[in-house]
Amino acid sequence: MGDVFGVIASIGVVVSLLVSSWQTRELTRQTAVNNVMAGVSAMYNGMERLHHIDSLIAGEPWLYGHFYGGASLPDDEDQRARVLTIAGMFADVVDYGLVIAETNPDIKFYAGWRDFALSLRRTSPALAHVVAERPLWWAALNKYWAEHPELSP
Repeated sequence: MGDVFGVIASIGVVVSLLVSSWQTRELTRQTAVNNVMAGVSAMYNGMERLHHIDSLIAGEPWLYGHFYGGASLPDDEDQRARVLTIAGMFADVVDYGLVIAETNPDIKFYAGWRDFALSLRRTSPALAHVVAERPLWWAALNKYWAEHPELSP
């Protein structure tokens, strides 16, 4: 009788280990799916922020040159204030994009934010100005720019 109980106990242990192994595999799979979804969600959030900034620029086309065309800061005080305010908002968005691209392993491969950050340094003196003025406010962007100095033409 003792042998029967030993066999039953052994079968119970084996079944328990098999179920535990299956649960661990499913948990690992679900965690991977959740990580990808979190990365996609963060990316979408960043794109929504970027679209908001671009909608401000689209609403006042004269701003376009200050962010994508290399135009220097305006002399007019009101226009200068508007450009610098949007530049600060833009820096927030790009800094966020760099942080999410770097910290989420499932989107680390995505180079869009990094390329965009380098492009904006070339095309937006206003953005470069606000980041240089307060580098700790946009630490990820400032660090990325420092790690990737501009090449001389």
